[in-house]
Amino acid sequence: MPLTEIAASLYAWDLADETADHALDVLASRSTVNSAYLVGLMHKEKRPLHARFYPHNPVRRFYLPEDSRVYWRPDPAMYPGRIQPLTSERDFLEGTDWLQVLIDAARARGMRTGCEISHTVLDAAVAREQFPDVLQRNVFGQVVGPFEAVEAQRALPCLNHPEVRTYLTGLFRDLATNYDVDYVQTCLVLFGAGGGDGGTLGDGGRSWQGLLTTATGGCFCAECERKARAQGLDWDAIVDEVGHLARLATRTGLAELHERQLLDEASYRESTLLLENDAFAAWLRFRKESVNELFSDVRDALRSSGRDVEFRYNTYMAVPERAGLDFKSAFAFVDSVRESDYSDQHGTAEGVAIKRAKLMKARRALREDQRLIAALGVRPNATTESLTLSVKAAVDSGCDGLSLGHYDGATMERLDAVRIGLRRWEGQVEDWQPLPGVEPALPLEPAH
Repeated sequence: MPLTEIAASLYAWDLADETADHALDVLASRSTVNSAYLVGLMHKEKRPLHARFYPHNPVRRFYLPEDSRVYWRPDPAMYPGRIQPLTSERDFLEGTDWLQVLIDAARARGMRTGCEISHTVLDAAVAREQFPDVLQRNVFGQVVGPFEAVEAQRALPCLNHPEVRTYLTGLFRDLATNYDVDYVQTCLVLFGAGGGDGGTLGDGGRSWQGLLTTATGGCFCAECERKARAQGLDWDAIVDEVGHLARLATRTGLAELHERQLLDEASYRESTLLLENDAFAAWLRFRKESVNELFSDVRDALRSSGRDVEFRYNTYMAVPERAGLDFKSAFAFVDSVRESDYSDQHGTAEGVAIKRAKLMKARRALREDQRLIAALGVRPNATTESLTLSVKAAVDSGCDGLSLGHYDGATMERLDAVRIGLRRWEGQVEDWQPLPGVEPALPLEPAH
């Protein structure tokens, strides 16, 4: 299949500092970008992410965004619950509808447009103060956050809480109803996946260790308990069993530490962990079904706008199953998937191989009519060679497009590599055409 969509993300501060016109012209001319989306709800994260300073920003060396702000003008009618979207309070950003700015510039160039709802949708400090009841909890009752330890004071909303579900679907409905977007993309953090684990012998490669740490994730809030009991699950058994596994994962308690040491030195397997722990397995299924239900609700929210707006999930985890995401069942509700692997950013053939394997996994889970978009890490450490080979990986794995991540940290050399890779690996329809000025071969004379 041809790579028909070449997408790129932009942040509101990119548009403020460089202008939408300049950024889009750079992307179109250097990388053949024909689709642009705003990261319209963005968490706190130092930008650029993998470099100390911006390579081409004329205004600032780096930027520290506010936590989980929207950069469009939210419609209050779309948010009937307690939770309302927060907008920027920064002088150079507030008061401007940055999504509309990007849409206008992109449409003037004949581009597709979209908006991304990124990893977190609630300001953690605000949520902890005003909405503690909607936050994910681990089996010990502690608030669960994304990516970081409990002590980091981040916070994830529980996908099963009605207030959270109302807020989330309102975000998608708002964008589809009030903006001329072709797609709404999200890399929403789902259930807390638990902390990292290296094992007492320093070997984190065995799959059972990763699965075990899922027991330290979410969610065990009151709403999850209510919903699980209503479905006939033995919640007390789940809490007891997952609690034991969480203590094994964190080596809490002498008995648990002893058992964990035996496990680390044993020929133990992920399948054994699941077969031994029925309640834990039931909890994993409960999380999976909760994610599927959310995806179904998001799809319905987009459709309720009366417009044909694509639901694109941006999968970003090395092991998404630990967050409750099962590709085969959840992707039944999406229109397209962006596989957000940036292993090519390592600049090695091994990194490209990891990307290719993840693309194959996603492609297997999608129907023929669902599109797969391969992310390209045009960020530090990627090379022209690794990026062009990543284009080949996208071609080999049946992708329908590419998506650059991210413009703010890209050099012109890496942006040029996208165009070079498309041509080298014949990724688009224009690369499959007859050579100009070359006469077609005459048919052979029939043999006598």
